[in-house]
Amino acid sequence: MKAVGGNKLQIYTLGRFEIRRGEELISRAEQRLNKRWRLFQLLITYKGKALSAEQMYKYLSLEESANPSEALKSLAFYLRNSLRGEGKQGGEEQFIICSQGRYYFNENSDYWLDAEEFERLCKEGFLLVSECEEKAIEIFEKALSLYKGNYLGDVPHSHWTIPLRNHYRELYLRVMLAANELLRKAGMYDKAWEICEDGLRIVPFEEKLHTSSLQALIDANKHGLALVQYEEAAALFTENGLNIPSEMKMLGDKLKRSKNIPGDPDSILEQLQGRRKDDGAYVSDIETFSAIYELEKSRSERGDSSGYLVALELNGSYPESDFKKAGETLKKTLKTNLRKGDVICGWGPRKFLVLLLDASPAGVEKIIERVEHKLSGEIGTVSVDIQSNWQKI
Repeated sequence: MKAVGGNKLQIYTLGRFEIRRGEELISRAEQRLNKRWRLFQLLITYKGKALSAEQMYKYLSLEESANPSEALKSLAFYLRNSLRGEGKQGGEEQFIICSQGRYYFNENSDYWLDAEEFERLCKEGFLLVSECEEKAIEIFEKALSLYKGNYLGDVPHSHWTIPLRNHYRELYLRVMLAANELLRKAGMYDKAWEICEDGLRIVPFEEKLHTSSLQALIDANKHGLALVQYEEAAALFTENGLNIPSEMKMLGDKLKRSKNIPGDPDSILEQLQGRRKDDGAYVSDIETFSAIYELEKSRSERGDSSGYLVALELNGSYPESDFKKAGETLKKTLKTNLRKGDVICGWGPRKFLVLLLDASPAGVEKIIERVEHKLSGEIGTVSVDIQSNWQKI
């Protein structure tokens, strides 16, 4: 199997299922889940193995057909037509072959499969750990970039994918944690935190990723940001009826007792209060935001504050290239629609944290509704959805 390029059949299974040849998208959205593609997904999943005719009838729901054998043959015919490509001698390359009445994916055909490339890179990375940690990190990052979600994650009623789905998910977590450890060892704490954050978008309840992400921030002496992240993660578990993992809770308790508050948050707040009303909300960096958060947390514990922490995340069906534009628009919308004492912090291309000081629950809901309404008017050509949650500081 060679690298992606030219007229090679490109098969994407880690997350959204897609088939491409060059720039052409073969598996159009309206066809992705029909039976001909279900047959292809089966053949890829059981690549190198032989399924009995009865198993294929069952997995493809052909058991009730008047003639299951003919129905399967018809599906294979239409699938071959969809996958048709020009071979090296000018003939039609066969991606689907039949032998003794059973269908197989032709592993000698000209194709590239993301799951195979992912596993190859993972194995290469683990072999390099003892030889060259810098190169191992590079290979691990390439592998992680291929994993967009569960194997065939958007294919419904696919219980037959469970063994491979679990295999790739466990491998993804192993590589994520190994890369995190190597990056922290090399003192690259920000990068270690970033890859964990990317992972948590895919597996949001994975305890080890939460603790590794927090530990990277603690190693970088970003205790304020770590505390903000812990509070957000703890709320995620609690709101979903789950216990806060013990190791994560231990880190959270340690952070709450920490006195490592960066900067001078009292002077920052004085500057905020002295700004003109028409300046809008204050846009800060992560360090400043975490400093103000820790101060407000302490004041809240004494009963001197009624602030709220709000997390806003952009979701939608637009491509990655539009995230920056949507994020900048959201930042502008927040700045102009919040009060001068409120604080905004960008957390990655699609996520923002907001501190609403001296606010009520009803006031917080109104503010979020106003921002969502304004944003929908600002980005009319892009399908944007804002996921929001908030909690009292």
